[in-house]
Amino acid sequence: MKYYIDLRNISIAGSHIDSLVERSNLLILLERCARDPMAEVRQSSFALLGDLTKACFRHVRKHLNIFLPLLTENLDPHHVSVCNNAIWAIGEISIQIGSEIQPFVSIILESLISIINRNNTPKTLLENTAITIGRLGLVCPNDVSAQLVRFIRPWCVALRNIRDNEEKDSAFRGICNMIILNPLGVANEFIFVCDAIASWEKPPIELHAKFREILQRFKQEFGNEQWKQLTDRFPLPLKQRLQIHYGV
Repeated sequence: MKYYIDLRNISIAGSHIDSLVERSNLLILLERCARDPMAEVRQSSFALLGDLTKACFRHVRKHLNIFLPLLTENLDPHHVSVCNNAIWAIGEISIQIGSEIQPFVSIILESLISIINRNNTPKTLLENTAITIGRLGLVCPNDVSAQLVRFIRPWCVALRNIRDNEEKDSAFRGICNMIILNPLGVANEFIFVCDAIASWEKPPIELHAKFREILQRFKQEFGNEQWKQLTDRFPLPLKQRLQIHYGV
């Protein structure tokens, strides 16, 4: 099985991948590999699953009743590479199916919150965990926002240093939705939220508007005097960046 799965090293982004998957039994084989007792095989299978989700999701969709439970069962940080790829694949699937992932959100989120709060977790695993939490919040904001207080600080820390990209964008759009629904969930960690927002070099227009809305709401809620007291404790570069880019 391992040799077959390692074919993912060949680019699958070409125009023929959809018809190739349609004519083959690749996804049936992938189901078997996702159950393999060897961690290395599962690691590769989940990576390929994520790639196929992006490239030809209409075929993957038919197998989600098998793959989603298998992914959920493999959220074990003791097997870092397996866990990392499973988390990434869940994030990609959530973007494709939206709120249809809701039946799995509770059990997935418990594992992700445990991982993001775990000491000595590898940086890449923390980043993928944070991105997938954000993506789950994008598609199921009511479910995830209720747990904000349990993960917002490590979430912000995990994503503050990654470069601006599409994955970061979707994760931050999710966190914005959650903060709007549950602002009290981040009130005690607000400096970390501000720092994460300020980490963006050039956020997309829609995301910039969300950031501005959230910051203005908090400023209005605090009142000018309390807001000044709060932001006077911020590092000067952070305070200046918020003033320049968001008018607060």
